[in-house]
Amino acid sequence: MKHLILLLLCAALVQPGRAQAVLTLEEAVSLALANNYDIQIARNESVIAGNDHALGNAGFLPSLALSTGYSGTIADTKQTFLNDTSSERDGAQTTRQSLAAQANWTLFDGLRRFATYQRLDAQLERQQIDTRRVTESVLADVVVSYANLVRQQQQRTVFEEAVAISEERQRIAELRRDLGSASDLEVRQARLDLNADRAALLRQETGLINAKAAFNQLLVRPLNLDYAVADSIEIGIDADVEVLLAEAVGRNTTLQFVQQERAIAALSLREVRAERLPSIDLSASYGYSNLEAESGFLLANRSTDFNYGITLSFDLFDGFNRRRRSRNAAVRLQNAELTIEDARAQIQTDILRFYEDYRNSLELTALERENLGLARANVEIGLERFRLGTITSIELREVQEQLTQAQSRLLLAQFETKRAEVELLRLSGRLGG
Repeated sequence: MKHLILLLLCAALVQPGRAQAVLTLEEAVSLALANNYDIQIARNESVIAGNDHALGNAGFLPSLALSTGYSGTIADTKQTFLNDTSSERDGAQTTRQSLAAQANWTLFDGLRRFATYQRLDAQLERQQIDTRRVTESVLADVVVSYANLVRQQQQRTVFEEAVAISEERQRIAELRRDLGSASDLEVRQARLDLNADRAALLRQETGLINAKAAFNQLLVRPLNLDYAVADSIEIGIDADVEVLLAEAVGRNTTLQFVQQERAIAALSLREVRAERLPSIDLSASYGYSNLEAESGFLLANRSTDFNYGITLSFDLFDGFNRRRRSRNAAVRLQNAELTIEDARAQIQTDILRFYEDYRNSLELTALERENLGLARANVEIGLERFRLGTITSIELREVQEQLTQAQSRLLLAQFETKRAEVELLRLSGRLGG
């Protein structure tokens, strides 16, 4: 009878036309890192933050402007002078050309630009952290989705085995009916159960196809691209909960992100407070102009000039706006500190929760693996007894359903273990590293 069960399993596992290219988890991760839209957008945001992190954007560099112009006038003039002479001209044209260059440079602004440059540096660091955080989130989705595909693929094998067992049950029922030891009712019941198993297999096939399409979308591949995944996925974390908690303090990207938010809030407060000090600006300009006229006292006038100066400015009163912005910046800093404490507590809570889920799932996996061995042995015995006529078709069906349920529970327990493991890796900062 054991040889019969092995044949049934082989029939379920080996299907004609099922050969497909196997997509490994490592390949899926590489594709996600290269193609995923969320990761690409986050990287582009880091490029933007890097471009903004510049001395000129902080106000350290001078500004230089160049302007040029040309204007003309056509006028009819009639002029009478003090010596009783007069001049009259129609269509007299006057033209003016000008060229000017002006440079401005802030020598002192209350150290505001130093705070601004440090804030831009902190914003760049925050965006880089956010890019790592997005990458970790996508990698977590990839690993969990891949584990789900493994489960869905194995679940299909479970239903294929159920169909194979039901087909064998129907064959035995028909043989017993022909020998006069069973009724048409048992044959029809076996046929009904076989059709139910085939329907479950079809639904599982549809679910697997949809899961593959969603995974292709995550990897930015053609949605209808077919493939197979590995038969199993490795599970195991080499650390206890205390180690994970300690690692999260220095490596968790969410905590690092809110810590950078606090640094930005502190620097923004420094920028506002710097406005209380005076500012010193240096300016210089060079100009050239040329005037040509066909009427009037001047026929031509050409001039060049160089201007320079230094300005000290101090805002005595601005309607209390500076004080309002300073108070708001201080409140934002306080909120950033509260956010850090909240994030730290949430991360610790999540690690403790997922670690407990991980341990329980490991125990459930071991328990369900034992149950599966018992259920498979019961099916072997049940098929033999059904062939001998010592148990009914309904009793065999109950044994068969116990096997299917045990297989499904084991797959679910393994998947939940992997999902909890991935969350622990992400929370502790190990996933991106």
